[in-house]
Amino acid sequence: MEQHTVLIISENKADHLILAECLARAKPARFQLAASEAMERPLEALLDPMIDAVIMGHGAQTEYLLRLANKNNAAAPLIMMLDESEQASFGHLRELGAQDYLIRGQLQDALVHRILDYNIQLKQAREQIRHLSNRDTLTGVLNRVGFRAHLERAMDRSKRYGFNTALLYINIDQFTNINDNYGESDGDVMIKSISQRLVNKMRSTDSIARLGGDEFAIVLEDVNSTADVELITEKMLKSISAPMLLSDQQVAVEASIGVAIYPEDGGEFSDLVEHARSAMQQAKSIEGGRFVRYSEKLAFDVGGNSSLTAELRTAVRKNQFELHYQPRIDLASGHLVGLEALLRWNHPERGLLLPVDFMSACEDMGLMKAIGYQVIQHACNAQIWLEEQNMQNVDVAVNISFSQIEDDPFVEIVKDIIVRSGANGSKIEFELTESTILQSSVEIKSRMNELRELGISFSLDDFGTGFSQLNHLTELPISALKIDACFVRDLPHNENQEAVCCMIIEMGRRLGLVVVAEGAETHEQIQFLRDHHCHQVQGFYYSPAIPLQNLPRFVQEHGVLRRDQLLS
Repeated sequence: MEQHTVLIISENKADHLILAECLARAKPARFQLAASEAMERPLEALLDPMIDAVIMGHGAQTEYLLRLANKNNAAAPLIMMLDESEQASFGHLRELGAQDYLIRGQLQDALVHRILDYNIQLKQAREQIRHLSNRDTLTGVLNRVGFRAHLERAMDRSKRYGFNTALLYINIDQFTNINDNYGESDGDVMIKSISQRLVNKMRSTDSIARLGGDEFAIVLEDVNSTADVELITEKMLKSISAPMLLSDQQVAVEASIGVAIYPEDGGEFSDLVEHARSAMQQAKSIEGGRFVRYSEKLAFDVGGNSSLTAELRTAVRKNQFELHYQPRIDLASGHLVGLEALLRWNHPERGLLLPVDFMSACEDMGLMKAIGYQVIQHACNAQIWLEEQNMQNVDVAVNISFSQIEDDPFVEIVKDIIVRSGANGSKIEFELTESTILQSSVEIKSRMNELRELGISFSLDDFGTGFSQLNHLTELPISALKIDACFVRDLPHNENQEAVCCMIIEMGRRLGLVVVAEGAETHEQIQFLRDHHCHQVQGFYYSPAIPLQNLPRFVQEHGVLRRDQLLS
């Protein structure tokens, strides 16, 4: 009979004695006790994969432990031990993650055994469903859902233990020809064969996922060097290209592989995947199975048939640029109060590209004016969409460059965009840098005043990194200061950064300005900023920049997450 380990968490010693005797009388014997009276490390105990069920006595720490378990996705069912007078409170405890309850004084052996059996079987069924939901039905490897979970865990381990993780994005070349010439059934045979070949070249610590019809991703953990990744990748390319039998014919295909390494090539899940896919697209432009390591400077001219200049002009003409939005959170209430619109290029072949890949070229080519107006149009549309989603109190911030605001018709065009879109100008914010203002402060002030008449507000971005002329704060219509991420990075362990942040926060408070800290990534940073009365914050601690349609889900998840964070 399978043995199940039961953890008891209770300050009442009688609970341990009574339950231990009860479990020992189970026929057939199937329970073993992992009792703990002093929970010095409750999270480790709740997350222990060897624990099959937890019986928890109701007490002062109950809600905290339930939130902790829920926050960290503890798999073991949580069964409450209540006094009869506490029975009515179980509805609230269930909302926090408790799954069942027992009543002291009513602990009949059969009842306790039945409740444990039921909840453990339910846990096993859920784990089986979760396992199946994470797997590709054709190949048995991870699907997109499982891939994301595995890669995020690998990145977390890399960050914790200081090693590199490589992501390989694999596309089978000319696979549509296989389906066309041999049929989908043989196409499936090929995909299964390639999947198995890749698995055979992997280490036990690596994982593989099928992302689509002919696309795979492989996560290589703890890689020592780029040379090691290249060696593994070459073996996989050679394995894929080996002939196989389809309908009694020898068939061979090749593949293109893009490589991105965490954390050097991307610190966030979406960035790493985008960069690996971008590298794969570059590899596809070279004949014969190849792999390409991601580079921040895109090699647009690899095949000699295209140029960055031509593609950027096409991107502007076809409106291929889009915005992702990074949430801005009010530290006092925890509410979403703003979004910073950040530019992305949705390249038809290379996927979603970040500004670092193309922005300097846009500036050199004089394209920023045209792109800037498209960005403002997108931001206005986003503001209208937010109101339709009952998020009326959320501002949308847009970065404005000097080349944009110096454009003679800038104010009139912005006015026309707002009127035609029907956006609420008072919910649109323009972010300016000190370097932008310094280039023509008198003219900039005049245009800012004109834009204020449309309801638009202004924030001073990257404050403290430029010349920091304080007269800008008193003479210009600025309503918010944004503390640059470089002053937040090492909080609260860097005395100089602490001093700068505190000075900016206090100055903003005295001038009646909202202070927003950028680049917050840790709970310690958030707590420091909250303790020193910083108004708002944005950064990866809450969320990277996300597509607009993902925002309702973020808001829903953030409401629960925030409460847990305040308690943890």
